[in-house]
Amino acid sequence: MISRPQSGGPRRLIALAGIVLFAAVISTHLAIRAYWTVAAAGPEQPVEPRAYRNVLGDLEPRLALVSREIPDLPYTVTTNAHGFRGRRPAGPARSDNSLRVLCLGDSFTYGVGVDDGQTFPALLEASLQTRFPDRTVEVINAGVPFYDLIDELSYYRDKGRRLAPDVVVVQFYINDLEAMAGSFFRQDLLVRQGGVYNAFDQMTGGEAVERRLNAWLDSRLPGLQQLWRPPAAPPGPSSAGAGPFRAFHLAATPGEKKLLGDKTALLDARNLPAMERFWNNYRQVLLTLDNEVRHDGAALLLVLAPDVLQVREDLNAPAAALVPFCRENAIPLIDMARVLRARSGGNPDRAFLVPRNGHPNLEGNTLMALAVADAFAPAPGADSGRLRLSPAEAPFDYANPSRLDVRLGPKGAVAAASGPVALTTVGRHNLAFSSLDMPGDNRIDILHADLAHGPTGELILRLDAAVPLDQVSVTLFRRLFPPANGFVQFSWSRDGVSYTPLLFASDTDAAGPEGFEVNRLMELDLRGNPAGRLYFKLLLHNEAWIFTESKAPPWRRFEIVCYPAAAGETP
Repeated sequence: MISRPQSGGPRRLIALAGIVLFAAVISTHLAIRAYWTVAAAGPEQPVEPRAYRNVLGDLEPRLALVSREIPDLPYTVTTNAHGFRGRRPAGPARSDNSLRVLCLGDSFTYGVGVDDGQTFPALLEASLQTRFPDRTVEVINAGVPFYDLIDELSYYRDKGRRLAPDVVVVQFYINDLEAMAGSFFRQDLLVRQGGVYNAFDQMTGGEAVERRLNAWLDSRLPGLQQLWRPPAAPPGPSSAGAGPFRAFHLAATPGEKKLLGDKTALLDARNLPAMERFWNNYRQVLLTLDNEVRHDGAALLLVLAPDVLQVREDLNAPAAALVPFCRENAIPLIDMARVLRARSGGNPDRAFLVPRNGHPNLEGNTLMALAVADAFAPAPGADSGRLRLSPAEAPFDYANPSRLDVRLGPKGAVAAASGPVALTTVGRHNLAFSSLDMPGDNRIDILHADLAHGPTGELILRLDAAVPLDQVSVTLFRRLFPPANGFVQFSWSRDGVSYTPLLFASDTDAAGPEGFEVNRLMELDLRGNPAGRLYFKLLLHNEAWIFTESKAPPWRRFEIVCYPAAAGETP
Protein backbone atom coordinates (compact mmCIF):
# COMPACT_ATOMS: atom_id res chain seq x y z
CA MET A 1 0.00 0.00 0.00
CA ILE A 2 1.27 3.43 -0.93
CA SER A 3 1.02 5.97 1.90
CA ARG A 4 -0.37 9.42 1.06
CA PRO A 5 1.63 12.56 2.01
CA GLN A 6 0.35 14.40 5.03
CA SER A 7 -1.94 17.32 4.27
CA GLY A 8 -0.39 20.81 4.55
CA GLY A 9 3.21 19.68 4.13
CA PRO A 10 4.26 22.46 1.71
CA ARG A 11 2.59 25.07 3.86
CA ARG A 12 4.50 23.83 6.87
CA LEU A 13 7.74 23.99 4.93
CA ILE A 14 7.00 27.56 3.90
CA ALA A 15 6.13 28.51 7.46
CA LEU A 16 9.29 26.83 8.74
CA ALA A 17 11.37 28.65 6.13
CA GLY A 18 9.77 31.93 7.20
CA ILE A 19 10.60 31.26 10.83
CA VAL A 20 14.19 30.39 9.96
CA LEU A 21 14.51 33.55 7.82
CA PHE A 22 13.03 35.68 10.57
CA ALA A 23 15.39 34.14 13.14
CA ALA A 24 18.33 34.76 10.79
CA VAL A 25 17.37 38.42 10.36
CA ILE A 26 16.96 38.90 14.11
CA SER A 27 20.25 37.12 14.78
CA THR A 28 22.04 39.27 12.22
CA HIS A 29 20.52 42.38 13.71
CA LEU A 30 21.52 41.40 17.26
CA ALA A 31 25.02 40.47 16.09
CA ILE A 32 25.46 43.87 14.44
CA ARG A 33 24.21 45.62 17.58
CA ALA A 34 26.56 43.53 19.75
CA TYR A 35 29.51 44.34 17.49
CA TRP A 36 28.72 48.08 17.61
CA THR A 37 28.53 47.93 21.39
CA VAL A 38 31.79 46.00 21.88
CA ALA A 39 33.78 47.83 19.21
CA ALA A 40 32.20 51.26 19.90
CA ALA A 41 31.81 51.47 16.13
CA GLY A 42 28.11 52.12 15.83
CA PRO A 43 26.73 55.00 13.82
CA GLU A 44 26.29 58.25 15.70
CA GLN A 45 22.64 58.58 16.62
CA PRO A 46 21.39 61.96 15.43
CA VAL A 47 18.78 64.09 17.13
CA GLU A 48 16.14 64.25 14.44
CA PRO A 49 12.74 65.90 14.22
CA ARG A 50 10.06 63.24 14.01
CA ALA A 51 6.54 64.68 14.52
CA TYR A 52 5.16 61.37 15.79
CA ARG A 53 1.40 61.54 16.29
CA ASN A 54 1.52 59.86 19.69
CA VAL A 55 4.32 62.03 21.16
CA LEU A 56 3.77 65.59 22.40
CA GLY A 57 7.15 66.90 21.21
CA ASP A 58 8.53 66.80 17.69
CA LEU A 59 11.92 65.27 18.53
CA GLU A 60 12.93 61.61 18.79
CA PRO A 61 12.02 60.63 22.40
CA ARG A 62 14.28 59.03 25.03
CA LEU A 63 17.68 60.05 23.68
CA ALA A 64 20.82 60.53 25.72
CA LEU A 65 23.85 61.24 23.56
CA VAL A 66 26.74 63.54 22.75
CA SER A 67 26.12 65.52 19.59
CA ARG A 68 29.19 66.14 17.44
CA GLU A 69 27.85 67.90 14.34
CA ILE A 70 29.92 71.00 15.21
CA PRO A 71 33.67 70.23 14.87
CA ASP A 72 35.51 70.46 18.20
CA LEU A 73 32.30 71.37 20.05
CA PRO A 74 30.60 68.25 21.46
CA TYR A 75 27.54 68.84 23.63
CA THR A 76 25.14 66.59 25.51
CA VAL A 77 21.57 66.18 24.33
CA THR A 78 18.77 64.47 26.24
CA THR A 79 15.17 64.13 25.15
CA ASN A 80 12.44 62.97 27.48
CA ALA A 81 9.66 60.45 26.86
CA HIS A 82 7.49 63.17 25.30
CA GLY A 83 10.03 64.21 22.66
CA PHE A 84 11.16 67.49 24.28
CA ARG A 85 14.77 68.39 24.94
CA GLY A 86 15.75 67.99 28.59
CA ARG A 87 14.97 65.48 31.31
CA ARG A 88 11.84 67.05 32.79
CA PRO A 89 8.91 64.65 32.14
CA ALA A 90 6.56 67.43 30.98
CA GLY A 91 3.20 66.02 29.89
CA PRO A 92 -0.37 67.28 29.69
CA ALA A 93 -1.02 66.89 33.42
CA ARG A 94 -0.09 69.87 35.61
CA SER A 95 -0.57 70.91 39.22
CA ASP A 96 -2.97 73.65 40.28
CA ASN A 97 -0.24 76.12 41.25
CA SER A 98 2.05 75.48 38.33
CA LEU A 99 3.34 78.09 35.90
CA ARG A 100 3.80 76.48 32.50
CA VAL A 101 5.73 78.16 29.69
CA LEU A 102 5.91 76.65 26.21
CA CYS A 103 8.94 77.75 24.17
CA LEU A 104 8.57 77.50 20.39
CA GLY A 105 11.46 78.20 18.04
CA ASP A 106 14.24 76.81 15.91
CA SER A 107 17.80 75.76 16.75
CA PHE A 108 18.27 78.88 18.93
CA THR A 109 15.52 77.66 21.26
CA TYR A 110 16.49 73.99 20.95
CA GLY A 111 20.06 74.96 21.92
CA VAL A 112 22.54 73.88 19.26
CA GLY A 113 26.06 73.83 20.67
CA VAL A 114 25.21 73.82 24.39
CA ASP A 115 24.37 71.14 26.96
CA ASP A 116 20.79 70.55 28.11
CA GLY A 117 21.02 72.79 31.15
CA GLN A 118 22.52 75.65 29.13
CA THR A 119 19.64 76.13 26.68
CA PHE A 120 17.66 79.29 27.16
CA PRO A 121 14.41 77.44 28.14
CA ALA A 122 16.28 75.49 30.86
CA LEU A 123 17.86 78.71 32.16
CA LEU A 124 14.49 80.46 31.96
CA GLU A 125 12.93 77.80 34.15
CA ALA A 126 15.60 78.26 36.82
CA SER A 127 15.22 82.04 36.72
CA LEU A 128 11.43 81.97 36.93
CA GLN A 129 11.49 79.47 39.79
CA THR A 130 13.51 81.90 41.90
CA ARG A 131 11.06 84.71 41.05
CA PHE A 132 7.95 82.63 41.73
CA PRO A 133 8.99 80.34 44.62
CA ASP A 134 5.37 79.53 45.54
CA ARG A 135 4.63 78.06 42.12
CA THR A 136 5.92 75.01 40.31
CA VAL A 137 7.55 76.39 37.18
CA GLU A 138 7.63 74.24 34.05
CA VAL A 139 9.37 75.57 30.93
CA ILE A 140 8.96 73.17 28.00
CA ASN A 141 11.60 73.34 25.29
CA ALA A 142 9.66 72.55 22.11
CA GLY A 143 12.33 74.09 19.90
CA VAL A 144 13.19 72.12 16.77
CA PRO A 145 16.09 72.91 14.42
CA PHE A 146 14.90 74.26 11.04
CA TYR A 147 11.44 75.20 12.31
CA ASP A 148 10.01 78.60 11.36
CA LEU A 149 6.88 80.44 12.43
CA ILE A 150 4.57 78.44 10.12
CA ASP A 151 5.99 75.19 11.54
CA GLU A 152 5.43 76.54 15.04
CA LEU A 153 1.83 77.45 14.23
CA SER A 154 1.35 73.92 12.85
CA TYR A 155 2.89 72.41 16.00
CA TYR A 156 0.79 74.54 18.33
CA ARG A 157 -2.41 73.49 16.59
CA ASP A 158 -1.49 69.79 16.59
CA LYS A 159 0.12 69.42 19.99
CA GLY A 160 1.15 72.60 21.80
CA ARG A 161 -2.30 73.68 22.96
CA ARG A 162 -2.79 70.24 24.57
CA LEU A 163 -0.09 71.23 27.06
CA ALA A 164 -2.32 74.11 28.32
CA PRO A 165 0.53 76.63 28.76
CA ASP A 166 0.11 79.93 30.59
CA VAL A 167 2.63 81.63 28.30
CA VAL A 168 3.87 80.77 24.81
CA VAL A 169 7.31 82.20 23.99
CA VAL A 170 7.90 82.35 20.23
CA GLN A 171 11.46 82.91 19.01
CA PHE A 172 12.12 84.65 15.70
CA TYR A 173 15.25 84.32 13.57
CA ILE A 174 15.78 85.91 10.18
CA ASN A 175 15.62 82.61 8.27
CA ASP A 176 11.92 82.44 9.23
CA LEU A 177 11.30 84.37 6.02
CA GLU A 178 13.02 81.85 3.76
CA ALA A 179 10.53 78.98 4.21
CA MET A 180 7.65 81.12 2.99
CA ALA A 181 9.01 80.74 -0.54
CA GLY A 182 9.95 77.07 -0.17
CA SER A 183 8.42 74.00 1.42
CA PHE A 184 7.16 74.05 4.98
CA PHE A 185 9.50 71.85 7.00
CA ARG A 186 6.99 70.40 9.44
CA GLN A 187 4.45 69.57 6.75
CA ASP A 188 7.16 67.69 4.86
CA LEU A 189 8.20 66.04 8.12
CA LEU A 190 4.70 64.73 8.75
CA VAL A 191 4.84 62.98 5.41
CA ARG A 192 8.44 61.70 5.60
CA GLN A 193 8.85 60.76 9.25
CA GLY A 194 5.50 61.05 10.94
CA GLY A 195 3.54 58.01 12.09
CA VAL A 196 3.53 56.43 15.53
CA TYR A 197 6.45 56.22 17.92
CA ASN A 198 7.42 52.66 18.89
CA ALA A 199 9.60 52.45 21.98
CA PHE A 200 10.46 48.78 21.37
CA ASP A 201 11.74 49.50 17.86
CA GLN A 202 13.88 52.33 19.23
CA MET A 203 15.19 50.16 22.09
CA THR A 204 16.20 47.30 19.80
CA GLY A 205 17.87 49.71 17.42
CA GLY A 206 16.09 48.48 14.30
CA GLU A 207 16.16 51.86 12.65
CA ALA A 208 19.89 52.36 13.28
CA VAL A 209 20.69 48.99 11.71
CA GLU A 210 18.44 49.74 8.75
CA ARG A 211 20.09 53.13 8.25
CA ARG A 212 23.59 51.59 8.27
CA LEU A 213 22.57 48.75 5.91
CA ASN A 214 20.91 51.17 3.50
CA ALA A 215 24.03 53.34 3.47
CA TRP A 216 26.19 50.25 2.80
CA LEU A 217 23.94 49.12 -0.06
CA ASP A 218 23.81 52.63 -1.54
CA SER A 219 27.60 52.84 -1.60
CA ARG A 220 28.13 49.41 -3.22
CA LEU A 221 24.94 48.61 -5.14
CA PRO A 222 23.34 51.98 -5.81
CA GLY A 223 20.73 50.61 -8.23
CA LEU A 224 19.54 47.71 -6.11
CA GLN A 225 17.39 49.64 -3.63
CA GLN A 226 15.53 51.39 -6.42
CA LEU A 227 13.72 48.08 -6.97
CA TRP A 228 11.73 48.46 -3.77
CA ARG A 229 11.90 52.16 -3.03
CA PRO A 230 8.75 54.15 -3.92
CA PRO A 231 9.07 56.27 -7.06
CA ALA A 232 9.87 59.94 -6.75
CA ALA A 233 6.92 62.26 -6.35
CA PRO A 234 5.63 63.61 -9.64
CA PRO A 235 6.29 67.28 -10.39
CA GLY A 236 3.70 69.68 -9.11
CA PRO A 237 3.00 72.09 -6.23
CA SER A 238 4.94 71.51 -3.03
CA SER A 239 3.21 70.70 0.23
CA ALA A 240 3.66 74.36 1.09
CA GLY A 241 1.76 75.44 -2.00
CA ALA A 242 -1.00 72.85 -1.66
CA GLY A 243 -1.22 71.99 2.07
CA PRO A 244 -3.18 73.48 4.97
CA PHE A 245 -0.92 76.55 5.14
CA ARG A 246 -0.92 77.31 1.43
CA ALA A 247 -2.37 80.78 2.09
CA PHE A 248 1.01 81.69 3.63
CA HIS A 249 3.13 80.37 0.76
CA LEU A 250 4.76 82.98 -1.49
CA ALA A 251 6.31 82.66 -4.93
CA ALA A 252 9.43 84.82 -4.64
CA THR A 253 10.37 87.19 -7.42
CA PRO A 254 14.00 87.20 -8.66
CA GLY A 255 14.70 90.28 -6.56
CA GLU A 256 13.20 88.68 -3.45
CA LYS A 257 15.15 85.47 -4.04
CA LYS A 258 18.37 87.47 -4.19
CA LEU A 259 17.64 89.15 -0.86
CA LEU A 260 16.54 85.87 0.76
CA GLY A 261 19.97 84.46 -0.15
CA ASP A 262 21.86 87.45 1.32
CA LYS A 263 21.49 87.52 5.10
CA THR A 264 23.20 90.89 5.53
CA ALA A 265 20.93 92.51 2.96
CA LEU A 266 17.86 90.84 4.45
CA LEU A 267 18.73 92.26 7.89
CA ASP A 268 19.27 95.78 6.52
CA ALA A 269 16.20 97.92 7.20
CA ARG A 270 16.84 99.81 3.95
CA ASN A 271 15.61 96.69 2.12
CA LEU A 272 12.29 96.48 3.97
CA PRO A 273 10.25 97.89 1.05
CA ALA A 274 11.65 95.23 -1.29
CA MET A 275 10.69 92.46 1.17
CA GLU A 276 7.39 93.91 2.39
CA ARG A 277 5.37 90.92 1.06
CA PHE A 278 7.40 88.53 3.20
CA TRP A 279 7.36 90.69 6.32
CA ASN A 280 3.61 91.23 5.98
CA ASN A 281 3.15 87.48 5.55
CA TYR A 282 5.12 86.87 8.76
CA ARG A 283 2.96 89.42 10.57
CA GLN A 284 -0.22 87.66 9.47
CA VAL A 285 1.05 84.26 10.65
CA LEU A 286 2.11 85.81 13.96
CA LEU A 287 -1.31 87.39 14.42
CA THR A 288 -2.98 84.05 13.67
CA LEU A 289 -0.86 82.30 16.30
CA ASP A 290 -1.43 85.09 18.82
CA ASN A 291 -5.20 84.89 18.34
CA GLU A 292 -5.20 81.12 18.87
CA VAL A 293 -3.00 81.39 21.97
CA ARG A 294 -5.27 84.08 23.43
CA HIS A 295 -8.34 81.99 22.61
CA ASP A 296 -6.82 79.18 24.68
CA GLY A 297 -6.42 81.53 27.66
CA ALA A 298 -2.64 81.96 27.38
CA ALA A 299 -0.37 84.89 26.53
CA LEU A 300 2.20 85.12 23.74
CA LEU A 301 5.65 86.72 23.91
CA LEU A 302 7.76 87.26 20.79
CA VAL A 303 11.56 87.17 21.15
CA LEU A 304 13.71 88.41 18.27
CA ALA A 305 16.87 86.28 18.35
CA PRO A 306 19.66 88.13 16.53
CA ASP A 307 22.29 86.92 14.16
CA VAL A 308 25.79 87.82 15.34
CA LEU A 309 25.91 90.33 12.45
CA GLN A 310 23.21 92.36 14.21
CA VAL A 311 25.38 92.79 17.29
CA ARG A 312 28.33 93.88 15.15
CA GLU A 313 26.39 96.10 12.74
CA ASP A 314 23.43 98.51 12.61
CA LEU A 315 21.12 95.89 11.04
CA ASN A 316 17.60 96.26 12.38
CA ALA A 317 15.12 95.04 9.77
CA PRO A 318 13.37 92.59 12.17
CA ALA A 319 12.65 95.28 14.77
CA ALA A 320 11.68 97.88 12.16
CA ALA A 321 9.28 95.39 10.55
CA LEU A 322 7.74 93.90 13.69
CA VAL A 323 7.86 96.36 16.61
CA PRO A 324 5.17 98.76 15.29
CA PHE A 325 2.93 95.82 14.38
CA CYS A 326 3.34 94.17 17.77
CA ARG A 327 2.73 97.47 19.53
CA GLU A 328 -0.49 97.97 17.54
CA ASN A 329 -1.70 94.44 18.32
CA ALA A 330 -0.57 94.35 21.99
CA ILE A 331 1.94 91.53 21.41
CA PRO A 332 4.82 91.82 23.91
CA LEU A 333 8.21 91.76 22.16
CA ILE A 334 11.84 91.52 23.25
CA ASP A 335 14.58 92.55 20.81
CA MET A 336 17.62 90.58 21.90
CA ALA A 337 19.87 92.47 19.46
CA ARG A 338 19.57 95.56 21.70
CA VAL A 339 20.16 93.49 24.83
CA LEU A 340 23.33 91.87 23.49
CA ARG A 341 24.68 95.13 22.04
CA ALA A 342 24.31 96.83 25.41
CA ARG A 343 26.15 94.01 27.20
CA SER A 344 28.82 93.13 24.67
CA GLY A 345 31.55 95.40 26.05
CA GLY A 346 34.42 95.48 23.59
CA ASN A 347 33.54 92.13 22.03
CA PRO A 348 30.27 91.89 20.02
CA ASP A 349 30.84 88.13 19.54
CA ARG A 350 31.04 87.26 23.23
CA ALA A 351 27.47 85.87 23.44
CA PHE A 352 27.94 83.49 20.49
CA LEU A 353 29.83 80.28 19.73
CA VAL A 354 31.86 81.96 16.97
CA PRO A 355 34.11 81.10 15.24
CA ARG A 356 32.89 77.47 15.55
CA ASN A 357 29.20 78.26 15.19
CA GLY A 358 26.80 81.21 15.07
CA HIS A 359 24.40 80.05 17.80
CA PRO A 360 24.33 81.60 21.30
CA ASN A 361 26.70 80.26 23.94
CA LEU A 362 25.95 79.95 27.64
CA GLU A 363 26.27 83.71 28.14
CA GLY A 364 23.95 84.46 25.22
CA ASN A 365 21.33 81.96 26.40
CA THR A 366 21.57 83.30 29.95
CA LEU A 367 20.96 86.87 28.76
CA MET A 368 17.97 85.70 26.70
CA ALA A 369 16.54 83.78 29.65
CA LEU A 370 16.93 86.76 31.99
CA ALA A 371 15.35 89.15 29.48
CA VAL A 372 12.34 86.84 29.09
CA ALA A 373 12.07 86.27 32.85
CA ASP A 374 12.12 90.04 33.44
CA ALA A 375 8.96 90.30 31.34
CA PHE A 376 6.93 88.14 33.75
CA ALA A 377 5.01 90.05 36.38
CA PRO A 378 1.89 89.28 38.49
CA ALA A 379 -1.24 91.01 37.24
CA PRO A 380 -2.41 93.78 39.59
CA GLY A 381 -5.46 93.70 41.84
CA ALA A 382 -7.95 90.86 41.84
CA ASP A 383 -6.12 89.07 39.02
CA SER A 384 -2.85 88.85 40.94
CA GLY A 385 -2.86 85.08 40.45
CA ARG A 386 -2.53 85.59 36.71
CA LEU A 387 0.45 86.94 34.81
CA ARG A 388 0.98 89.92 32.60
CA LEU A 389 3.89 90.19 30.20
CA SER A 390 5.75 93.47 30.22
CA PRO A 391 9.33 93.48 28.84
CA ALA A 392 11.74 95.46 31.02
CA GLU A 393 12.72 97.70 28.09
CA ALA A 394 10.24 98.97 25.53
CA PRO A 395 11.36 97.79 22.08
CA PHE A 396 12.62 100.37 19.61
CA ASP A 397 11.23 100.54 16.07
CA TYR A 398 14.22 102.15 14.28
CA ALA A 399 11.89 104.34 12.20
CA ASN A 400 12.85 107.18 9.85
CA PRO A 401 16.64 107.11 10.26
CA SER A 402 19.00 109.82 9.02
CA ARG A 403 22.46 108.46 8.19
CA LEU A 404 25.69 110.43 8.34
CA ASP A 405 28.69 108.90 6.55
CA VAL A 406 31.55 110.60 8.37
CA ARG A 407 34.70 110.99 6.28
CA LEU A 408 38.12 111.51 7.85
CA GLY A 409 40.62 114.11 6.72
CA PRO A 410 43.62 116.20 7.82
CA LYS A 411 41.33 118.38 9.96
CA GLY A 412 39.67 115.44 11.70
CA ALA A 413 36.17 114.71 10.46
CA VAL A 414 34.72 116.29 7.35
CA ALA A 415 31.45 118.12 8.03
CA ALA A 416 28.42 116.06 7.02
CA ALA A 417 24.66 116.56 6.79
CA SER A 418 21.67 114.32 6.12
CA GLY A 419 18.07 115.48 6.29
CA PRO A 420 17.45 117.19 9.64
CA VAL A 421 20.89 116.40 11.16
CA ALA A 422 24.38 117.83 10.66
CA LEU A 423 27.81 117.03 12.10
CA THR A 424 30.63 119.52 12.68
CA THR A 425 34.15 119.24 14.08
CA VAL A 426 34.40 121.68 16.99
CA GLY A 427 37.72 120.56 18.48
CA ARG A 428 40.84 118.60 17.60
CA HIS A 429 44.17 118.11 19.31
CA ASN A 430 47.32 116.19 18.43
CA LEU A 431 45.83 114.18 15.58
CA ALA A 432 47.56 112.86 12.46
CA PHE A 433 45.94 111.76 9.22
CA SER A 434 47.30 109.19 6.78
CA SER A 435 46.08 106.94 3.96
CA LEU A 436 46.80 103.45 2.65
CA ASP A 437 46.05 102.23 -0.85
CA MET A 438 44.23 98.89 -0.88
CA PRO A 439 43.45 96.39 -3.66
CA GLY A 440 40.40 97.04 -5.79
CA ASP A 441 40.87 100.82 -6.14
CA ASN A 442 40.12 101.31 -2.47
CA ARG A 443 41.77 103.66 0.02
CA ILE A 444 41.90 103.45 3.81
CA ASP A 445 41.85 106.85 5.56
CA ILE A 446 43.31 106.71 9.06
CA LEU A 447 43.14 109.02 12.07
CA HIS A 448 45.54 108.47 14.98
CA ALA A 449 47.51 110.33 17.61
CA ASP A 450 50.52 112.34 16.42
CA LEU A 451 53.02 110.42 18.53
CA ALA A 452 55.81 112.86 17.67
CA HIS A 453 54.04 115.44 19.85
CA GLY A 454 52.23 113.35 22.45
CA PRO A 455 50.60 109.98 23.20
CA THR A 456 46.94 111.05 22.96
CA GLY A 457 44.88 112.60 20.19
CA GLU A 458 41.43 114.12 20.68
CA LEU A 459 38.53 114.85 18.32
CA ILE A 460 35.30 116.60 19.40
CA LEU A 461 32.21 116.56 17.18
CA ARG A 462 28.88 118.37 17.54
CA LEU A 463 25.65 116.85 16.23
CA ASP A 464 22.78 119.26 15.57
CA ALA A 465 19.27 118.05 14.77
CA ALA A 466 16.30 120.07 13.61
CA VAL A 467 14.05 117.52 15.38
CA PRO A 468 14.51 115.86 18.80
CA LEU A 469 16.27 112.51 18.64
CA ASP A 470 15.24 109.33 20.48
CA GLN A 471 18.36 107.38 19.58
CA VAL A 472 21.77 107.76 17.96
CA SER A 473 23.69 104.71 16.72
CA VAL A 474 27.42 104.95 15.98
CA THR A 475 29.48 102.45 13.98
CA LEU A 476 33.24 102.83 14.30
CA PHE A 477 36.10 100.77 12.84
CA ARG A 478 39.28 100.66 14.91
CA ARG A 479 42.71 99.08 14.89
CA LEU A 480 44.94 98.35 17.91
CA PHE A 481 48.54 97.15 18.07
CA PRO A 482 49.40 95.37 21.34
CA PRO A 483 51.52 95.67 23.41
CA ALA A 484 51.73 99.43 22.76
CA ASN A 485 49.25 100.25 25.57
CA GLY A 486 46.87 101.88 23.13
CA PHE A 487 43.15 102.48 23.50
CA VAL A 488 40.13 104.02 21.78
CA GLN A 489 37.53 105.84 23.87
CA PHE A 490 34.29 107.28 22.50
CA SER A 491 32.10 109.41 24.82
CA TRP A 492 28.99 111.58 24.52
CA SER A 493 27.63 114.70 26.18
CA ARG A 494 24.58 116.94 26.08
CA ASP A 495 26.46 120.12 27.02
CA GLY A 496 29.99 119.52 25.74
CA VAL A 497 31.36 119.60 29.29
CA SER A 498 30.35 116.40 31.09
CA TYR A 499 31.00 113.28 29.01
CA THR A 500 29.82 109.67 29.46
CA PRO A 501 31.81 106.84 27.81
CA LEU A 502 30.04 104.72 25.18
CA LEU A 503 33.08 102.69 24.17
CA PHE A 504 36.47 101.86 25.64
CA ALA A 505 38.65 99.39 23.75
CA SER A 506 42.19 98.65 24.90
CA ASP A 507 44.89 96.62 23.21
CA THR A 508 45.26 94.64 26.44
CA ASP A 509 42.07 92.85 25.34
CA ALA A 510 43.40 92.08 21.84
CA ALA A 511 45.16 88.77 21.22
CA GLY A 512 47.47 90.36 18.63
CA PRO A 513 47.73 93.21 16.17
CA GLU A 514 44.31 93.80 14.64
CA GLY A 515 43.51 93.98 10.94
CA PHE A 516 41.06 96.21 9.16
CA GLU A 517 37.95 94.25 10.14
CA VAL A 518 37.27 95.22 13.77
CA ASN A 519 34.22 97.40 14.28
CA ARG A 520 31.96 98.39 17.14
CA LEU A 521 28.30 99.42 17.16
CA MET A 522 27.19 101.75 19.95
CA GLU A 523 23.56 102.67 20.71
CA LEU A 524 22.69 105.82 22.66
CA ASP A 525 19.10 105.55 23.89
CA LEU A 526 17.65 109.02 24.53
CA ARG A 527 13.99 108.04 24.96
CA GLY A 528 12.37 109.90 27.80
CA ASN A 529 14.71 112.86 27.32
CA PRO A 530 15.23 113.39 23.57
CA ALA A 531 18.11 115.60 22.45
CA GLY A 532 18.42 118.17 19.68
CA ARG A 533 22.16 118.66 20.16
CA LEU A 534 24.87 116.22 21.24
CA TYR A 535 28.65 116.24 21.55
CA PHE A 536 30.97 113.31 20.90
CA LYS A 537 34.58 113.03 22.09
CA LEU A 538 37.03 110.56 20.57
CA LEU A 539 40.33 109.77 22.30
CA LEU A 540 43.10 107.84 20.50
CA HIS A 541 46.01 106.80 22.71
CA ASN A 542 49.38 105.49 21.48
CA GLU A 543 49.04 102.98 18.61
CA ALA A 544 45.27 103.21 18.16
CA TRP A 545 43.56 104.03 14.87
CA ILE A 546 40.10 104.70 13.56
CA PHE A 547 39.64 104.43 9.82
CA THR A 548 37.23 104.56 6.91
CA GLU A 549 37.43 103.39 3.30
CA SER A 550 36.85 105.28 0.08
CA LYS A 551 34.74 102.76 -1.86
CA ALA A 552 30.99 103.25 -2.00
CA PRO A 553 29.02 102.09 -0.23
CA PRO A 554 31.65 101.70 2.48
CA TRP A 555 31.77 98.76 4.85
CA ARG A 556 34.69 100.16 6.86
CA ARG A 557 33.06 103.36 7.98
CA PHE A 558 32.45 105.94 10.67
CA GLU A 559 28.65 106.15 10.59
CA ILE A 560 26.19 108.01 12.78
CA VAL A 561 22.51 107.08 12.41
CA CYS A 562 19.92 109.36 14.03
CA TYR A 563 16.35 108.32 14.86
CA PRO A 564 13.78 111.08 15.50
CA ALA A 565 11.65 111.10 18.62
CA ALA A 566 8.05 110.00 18.52
CA ALA A 567 5.47 112.71 17.90
CA GLY A 568 4.90 114.86 20.96
CA GLU A 569 8.35 114.36 22.51
CA THR A 570 10.50 117.48 22.91
CA PRO A 571 14.15 117.92 23.86
